[in-house]
Amino acid sequence: MMKAGSILTLLVLIQTLAYSQVSFPQVQPEDGNFNRPLPDQVLDISPPGFCWWRAAPRGEISYRLRIENGSGKQVYQSGTLSDPVHVPDKVLAAGTYRWYVDALDNEGKVVASRDAQSFTISENAFELPWVQPRELLSRVPDEHPRLLFPKSRLDEIRASLNGTRKQTFEDIRKTADEALSLELMEKPDFDKYDIETEYPARRTAYRASYHEFTSIYNRGMTPMALVYVLTGEEKYGLAAKKHLLNLLDWELDGVASIDESFDEIGLRIARTGAQAYDWLYDLMTDEERAAVKQMLIARGDQMLDRLERRDFLHKSAYSHDGRLPGYLLEFSIALAEEERAEVWMDYAMRALLTVFPHWGGKDGGWAEGVNYALSYNERFITPLQSLYEATGYNLWEKSYFRNMRHFLVYCVSPVGEIMPFGDNEHHPISYRGGDLYAILKFHSLLHNDAETRWWIEQLNTDRTTDRFNAMHEIILEDNLDANKPSSMKPDRAFHGIGWAALHSDILSPENDLMVLFKSSPYGSVSHSHADQNSFAIMKGGKALANTSGARYPQHQSPFHFQYSNLTVAHNALLINGEGQIDRSALASGRIANFKSTAHMGYVAGDAEKCYGDRLDYYQRHVIMIRPSIILVVDDLSGPQPIEVDWLLHSREEILLDPKNQTIESFRKGESMKTQLITQGGFDFSITNEWPIDPKQDYPMVTAKPPANEWHFTGSANQKTNKRRIAAIMTIKEDGEYPTCKWDMVDGKIKLTGNFGKDKWSGVINMDNNSKKGDYLLDLVYEPASGPKEIIRVIR
Repeated sequence: MMKAGSILTLLVLIQTLAYSQVSFPQVQPEDGNFNRPLPDQVLDISPPGFCWWRAAPRGEISYRLRIENGSGKQVYQSGTLSDPVHVPDKVLAAGTYRWYVDALDNEGKVVASRDAQSFTISENAFELPWVQPRELLSRVPDEHPRLLFPKSRLDEIRASLNGTRKQTFEDIRKTADEALSLELMEKPDFDKYDIETEYPARRTAYRASYHEFTSIYNRGMTPMALVYVLTGEEKYGLAAKKHLLNLLDWELDGVASIDESFDEIGLRIARTGAQAYDWLYDLMTDEERAAVKQMLIARGDQMLDRLERRDFLHKSAYSHDGRLPGYLLEFSIALAEEERAEVWMDYAMRALLTVFPHWGGKDGGWAEGVNYALSYNERFITPLQSLYEATGYNLWEKSYFRNMRHFLVYCVSPVGEIMPFGDNEHHPISYRGGDLYAILKFHSLLHNDAETRWWIEQLNTDRTTDRFNAMHEIILEDNLDANKPSSMKPDRAFHGIGWAALHSDILSPENDLMVLFKSSPYGSVSHSHADQNSFAIMKGGKALANTSGARYPQHQSPFHFQYSNLTVAHNALLINGEGQIDRSALASGRIANFKSTAHMGYVAGDAEKCYGDRLDYYQRHVIMIRPSIILVVDDLSGPQPIEVDWLLHSREEILLDPKNQTIESFRKGESMKTQLITQGGFDFSITNEWPIDPKQDYPMVTAKPPANEWHFTGSANQKTNKRRIAAIMTIKEDGEYPTCKWDMVDGKIKLTGNFGKDKWSGVINMDNNSKKGDYLLDLVYEPASGPKEIIRVIR
């Protein structure tokens, strides 16, 4: 038998060995958060929310955050933390700081330390210190309603329904009137299909079920409940109450659970349930109120359990999880007097001030694409505005929320027939026009931004076809004139997500030449595609370089995951006949350079990591010479000789001229001619067939499959370790291609052109063996009046 002393020694040895394995990761774990603040980041909020990666499995160690100022003096130290996030309750003055995280054993001893990183707080930063959840909840009014329109403000808001809220209120009332006749929804039964043997049928039925729920609850019950709050007319409230009480018989597990992989029904209940409870509070009996409250408490705990089980504060990349902090915020306000509200509020606020939004950069971009930027920003209007109204805490001051409107204004054509990049990029903006209008109207009013208020009036959409969006438009009084701005910057880069937009005339969407470019640090996961260093081109909203494929007929269908998600469906490069690594956060890119002048816009992306070990260097450079010339230059090398395919997609036939190495693409009266240049030239090929039947595995789907498109491939005729490719694109203006002459001299492309009296010239160095420090591009624009503009790129 082992003696007690020996057992103690063994336990100490085991514990010591375990703590010796504690270390902070140097590479982002799968689904891991983005450590914030980023290295050397300049911040306009104080204090920032901090997040990092766990140094050991959850529960084995704890953490402590320390902050030093520029003089090395410690200005803040947290208490012991169980999760890898923290928000200081102290505002930091403007200046540069370093932050440290220590991993602690169960006796408080430091067993590992995270490498220190610097950040800077700018002057006049917005103040967002931590406030204890109990304090926030103590500010929530006792009476209902509490969400969006507190009871104390109802008289004021009702007075504006014939004034600054008149048109929007009429839209909401029409929606509510139409919803009065909605039948109660039966509990879905898509689970009757076996998940293993009947997955396509189950997925199809599931999609139909949550679309039905959206029509009845999101676009029916909720507007009726809100109209009841705004008018006091009981017919709306009583009709909405029937739908709310109908949910009491839907159990928390199964088809209505958020624990299932088929979670949209449960998520929609979470979104609409607290709002209906709050807005219909005084129409319910005590028994009804108690039953709904019991359901909501159970669903609130289910949301929290999911977040904690998935360790969202460490691994925040799963897309659907990102909705839950907002829903928990609404639950905690609507049920503020309940014991669980403080727990929900604590988790929600820690998430919202640190890891959220996982997909968003502080400059306002959303890595999953325009479609998901709209969905998630729309979902967070009610919780964040309700938090402000109920407690005075203004999360709208967070950098992401103050800047998100710029992403949508610059990366969306208001008349566009595509929405690059990511899932649903094949749709026109009119597909989400009502959401876009409502979201940007709210943010333009929130920030008193007349430019954005004008921009949304250019949208090519009938926003009244989906009047549910008016719920967001009515929150703030519309007292801002939609005046066209005298000027706007033509280009903008969103470095946080690796996107850039170049425009020829952003104030005239019908004439604007727009280039959207992507090289994203988020890689090819979630709703993003394997499309780093790809581009899309629209002229007056018409796609001359199209993003191909569709999310048809279902998410994760063969056509979606085996074609539309892949590099081959984008205007990008294939290496050795293959695209970029799919479904990997490590297959990432970055914006390597960006510059904007009055007449030229330039962006470069770095994407060699996306191709695994096939490449050891790859940058793509895109230049717009306004109004109608685009240059695309690829500079790449591999450890072995490589095959390179240059891809371009179009919705109309592409004409090939292999002899002159040119192609011409067309779209609804617009035209673009592309001259391709590389060592040894290209072999041209084209097809208008899909590589996969869009209905593969889904023959039961009745929705019309996507129309065939045209897919061009330029295959370099030689295999070589190093290669440069130049594409000179000219786009017709008023029926004529612009002047653009070029010659190859001593391995350099020399270009000249003019727009009226303005002249431009440039050189592209095509020497594959040029060294680091040599120039790659040298462009000069000489306007008839005004200073000379230069874009010079050194390799």
